[in-house]
Amino acid sequence: MNIHYYNGSDLKRLPPEATQAKIRTALVQEVAKQGIGATSVGAVAKRAGMSAGTIYLHFENKEDMLRKVFLQIKTEIHTLMMSSAGDPDAKSMIRKMWFDLFGFVAAHPMDFMFVEYAGAAQILSKKQARKVADMQLEIAALIQRGIDEGAVVDMPVPTVTTLLIAPAMQLARLGVLANEQPSEEALGLVFERVWLSVSAKPSFGNLPD
Repeated sequence: MNIHYYNGSDLKRLPPEATQAKIRTALVQEVAKQGIGATSVGAVAKRAGMSAGTIYLHFENKEDMLRKVFLQIKTEIHTLMMSSAGDPDAKSMIRKMWFDLFGFVAAHPMDFMFVEYAGAAQILSKKQARKVADMQLEIAALIQRGIDEGAVVDMPVPTVTTLLIAPAMQLARLGVLANEQPSEEALGLVFERVWLSVSAKPSFGNLPD
């Protein structure tokens, strides 16, 4: 019987995108278990089943790996949330953004928590931070559109954004930590409550007693 011992050289047969995907998964899992400070290239390589040298073919060092994976995941979340931009109804647009966020969290809970950890650690370079700031400006522009159309209350956009996003992020975070995402019914109920705080014309008719 022939026994095949797996080693990092096997990964050279994979396309670069596939290798980078393995590195991303291993990095996200390692950060979730050990935290950013204790995560090392060697530990990520071991978890991914490859040599550290393979990782250095794709990233300059640990910081480069953290930054690029963070931006990749952040961009995926942002692109998903911006997919609602074409909706002509402001409430429907914002509601879809909400549910799209939770859809991502349900499908990629560790990726979501990695973005939370890495964002708090402020790991980005100035150039990368500007990219994230540009994403935030695009979200803010959608909120401003809701204000301009008279659907969202006329308050500073950062205030409206906080009222909308903070409950969503906390609910998503609790769901990941409990390993149980909220039901669509629960999300809908929370959204209606949140919408009351930012709606220019709040209606209480659809809420349960």
